Amino acid sequence: MTSTTETAHRMAESIASLPPLPVTAQKILTCFGDEFIDADAVADVVENDPAICARLLGLSNSSYFGLAEPVSNIREAISRVLGVDTVRSLVLAMAIQRSFDSNKCPGFNAETFWTRSLLTAECCKKIAAADEKAEPAVRDLAYSTGLCHNLGLMALAHIEPDRTNKALRANGQDKTAKGLKDFCFDELKTDHRIVTAELGRLWSLPELMTNAYQYRAFPEISSDGRLGPILICGVIAVGNAEIEEQDLTELQSCADDIGFDAAELQKFAEVGDRQKDRIASLSSNMS
Repeated sequence: MTSTTETAHRMAESIASLPPLPVTAQKILTCFGDEFIDADAVADVVENDPAICARLLGLSNSSYFGLAEPVSNIREAISRVLGVDTVRSLVLAMAIQRSFDSNKCPGFNAETFWTRSLLTAECCKKIAAADEKAEPAVRDLAYSTGLCHNLGLMALAHIEPDRTNKALRANGQDKTAKGLKDFCFDELKTDHRIVTAELGRLWSLPELMTNAYQYRAFPEISSDGRLGPILICGVIAVGNAEIEEQDLTELQSCADDIGFDAAELQKFAEVGDRQKDRIASLSSNMS
C-alpha cells in the first residue's frame, strides 16, 4: 500500500510538472485587472489565437443571439454582440482548458464546472462592488478570482482521473456533512482548494488572486485582506442557492469577516432567468 507521504509527494511532483499558463490566458488576465479596458484592447489579444477567434465568432453567430446579419470579424463580435466582460471570461476559460484533459474522469462535467465558476465570479463581483472597504484592485480582480477559484479540480481530473472520479462520485452520493474537499483528501491526500492555490503560485497569477486561494485553502494559517473572505462568501452563497434549506452551509461567520449580513450576501448569488440562459450558453461554449 502506498503511504500517505508517498502519495502526497507524487501529487506535488505531478502538479509541479503541469504546463505553464498559456500566453493567451496570461494576457487576458492582465485585461481583467483593468476595469475600463475597451473592445479593441481585448481583440488585440484574441486575434493572436485563431482557434479561440473561430469559437467566439461561432458563438456570436449562433441562434442564441439571433443576429439578422452575421458578424465576420472578432472586433465586431466583441463590440456588437458578446461584450468585453463575456469575451474575457470565455478566452480565459478556453485558454486554460488547453492545459488539461479531463476526458478520462467521467465524474468531471466541464459544463457544470464552468457554470458554477461563472456564478461564483458574478457573485464575488457583486460582493466586492458592495464592500465599501474593498480597494479598487480587489474589485477589479473579484470576478476573475471567482472564475478561476476551482481550477484545482480540473487539474486533479487531469492528473489523477480515476481517484478524482471516485472522490466526485462519493461526494455526489454522500448525504452527510462531508464535502468534496474531504473526499478528495481521502483519495488523493490533497484537495482541489490546495491545488488551486498551488496553481496560482506556479502560474504567477496576480498576487491578490494567489493570496485569496491560499486563504481559502488554509484560512487558519493564512492572512488576506478582503479578496479571500469575499471569495469564500461567494463560493458558499452560490452553493447554497442550489440546495435545500436543511442542507445549507453556514454563511454568517464568513459574512462577519467582511461586515455583511448572511441574508444580504445570499441575495448576491441570485440570478434571473435571462442571466441563467446567458450563463448556460457561455458554459457550454467554455467546455
